[in-house]
Amino acid sequence: MPPRILLAVLVYGGDSFVHRCIRSAARVDNTDCDVDAIVLDDCSPDEDWSAALASRCAELGVQYYRSPRNLGIPRNMNLAMRYAMAADFDYVVLLNSDTVLPRNLGSALVKVAARDDRIGSVTAWSNNASMFSLPNADPQRFLTDPDAVDWVSATLAEEFGEDSVDIPSAVGFCVLLSVPAVRAVGLMDPAFGRGYCEEIDWSQRSRALGYRITMAPAAFVFHMGNASTIEAGFELDVHRSVPANERLIDHRYGDFRSNVQEYADSGVAEQLVEAGSERLVAQAAREHGYVVEASWFAPDEDGGEVHFAIAPDGASRVATGTYLGFTATVNVEPSILRSLEDLTGRLPSRVVVQDHGARTAELLQDARVRSIDVVDARAYPQRV
Repeated sequence: MPPRILLAVLVYGGDSFVHRCIRSAARVDNTDCDVDAIVLDDCSPDEDWSAALASRCAELGVQYYRSPRNLGIPRNMNLAMRYAMAADFDYVVLLNSDTVLPRNLGSALVKVAARDDRIGSVTAWSNNASMFSLPNADPQRFLTDPDAVDWVSATLAEEFGEDSVDIPSAVGFCVLLSVPAVRAVGLMDPAFGRGYCEEIDWSQRSRALGYRITMAPAAFVFHMGNASTIEAGFELDVHRSVPANERLIDHRYGDFRSNVQEYADSGVAEQLVEAGSERLVAQAAREHGYVVEASWFAPDEDGGEVHFAIAPDGASRVATGTYLGFTATVNVEPSILRSLEDLTGRLPSRVVVQDHGARTAELLQDARVRSIDVVDARAYPQRV
């Protein structure tokens, strides 16, 4: 019998982003898991808007519940956790409403959780997941399209499979909780008021009971970030958090900050980012082709072909590839085109030279030998 997952989208207003989140939740793949989605409307202030949202959910086959009064984020999370326990789900996924979900979300998260009964939570990877992020130059431009998120997540799933990374705390924008762990650890603590840091507290309580707190790099979710909380009227400090709740964490868990620093110093995050970014850029180049540019300026990305840029003078022996806002740095010693062909399995569609230099001359010669189209856009003569 496939595992049962409850996807719980926590909503408080947010007309500009909520609908795309719910559409993406409705299309999460049921092949390997039995996925049910529910919208928990925390008494959004406009009742007519909530009524329209309820109708839209019905059209999409998504359950809908509106609280009779505003509860705040931790208590709204608790509604989802209580429902998951009462209905005997195996897992519950807590979701911010300013997210876009990939089709493989359920299977990718569950494959990690099912490997070890000690795994209490699995956080998805994202462009905006605190210190556990895969950086993107312009996520609002490139990652709000569900098809793009599907491609990114599926590509990362091919790279990382069922791999997991132990992290200091779950991140509540998109986190899967094991229902047996919820039964053992309990609900989110209402001491955290309207929200922020409640998932840190839950993570530390779960860790004390022997549960692992993990992240799945095979599941990528677009996260706008802070949109739902700002919609709810939060006044955040410069760190995008609530200082009083931060102090409560420090009071309860004196070793939490040192655990975070230990993770930051481990290099694990950097290794993940390097491997994930390179896989995305290389895979896109295989599928869509790529251009090599010798230029001092980063090329304008159009979301089509991959762009690899090199320094014209050869001072740096790397090529910087970009695709959908992701960036990968690739060693191109001894030959630029041979190195990129080894990475992508193909030659570039064209070479563009914007500036003079030793590396430019090498690139031009190699491109001509290989009969690759060259665009010479140098606007000034070679200096002597």
